[in-house]
Amino acid sequence: MKRRKISIAFLCCVCLMAVFTGCRSEKKTSKRSNQEGVAIYYTNNDCTRLVSVKKDINLKSNPQQKVEMLLKEMQKIREDSEYKSAIPERVIMNNVTVSSNVVQVDFSTGYKKIEANEDLICRAGIVYTLTQIKEINYVSFSISGQAMLDTDGKAMGALGRDSFVFGELPMK
Repeated sequence: MKRRKISIAFLCCVCLMAVFTGCRSEKKTSKRSNQEGVAIYYTNNDCTRLVSVKKDINLKSNPQQKVEMLLKEMQKIREDSEYKSAIPERVIMNNVTVSSNVVQVDFSTGYKKIEANEDLICRAGIVYTLTQIKEINYVSFSISGQAMLDTDGKAMGALGRDSFVFGELPMK
C-alpha cells in the first residue's frame, strides 16, 4: 500500500513537470529586435510623456551611422503630428560619437535653458531610441564638452535603459 502511494505521488510529480515545461514558449524575442520596425521616441505636445512610434528604418551600417540616422529621425516631425521631437528645437548637438558600446552626445549650451521635465524626456528619449542598436548599451551626455551634472551636482555618467525608473518615467 505504501509503495502504491509513493508510485502515485511520483507519477503526479512527473505529470506536473511535463505540464509546466510545456508552458514555456519556444519563441524568444529580443527587446532590440527590429523585425517590426525601430521604435523612435518622441514626446506628446505638452512634453509630459514619451511616445514610442515604430518606423521601418534600415539599420544595416556601422554603429556611428546608425546612431546619426536615429537621432535625425527623432528630430523629424510632421506639422500635423500629435507628437513632437523629444529633442527640443533650440537644442543643438555639437558632437555625437560612438566608442565601444557607449554613445557620447555633446549638446550646446542652449541645453541648460530647457526645463527639468524636458531635460528628463530628452535624455530618456535619446537613451531609449539609441539603445535599441545591438552594439549600444549606454549614452553619455555632456554640455559644451563638460559632463552633464545631476541635481546633486555630480557627473551623471553613462545612462542605460535601467537608469530611468519606470514609475518616474512617463511613457505611453
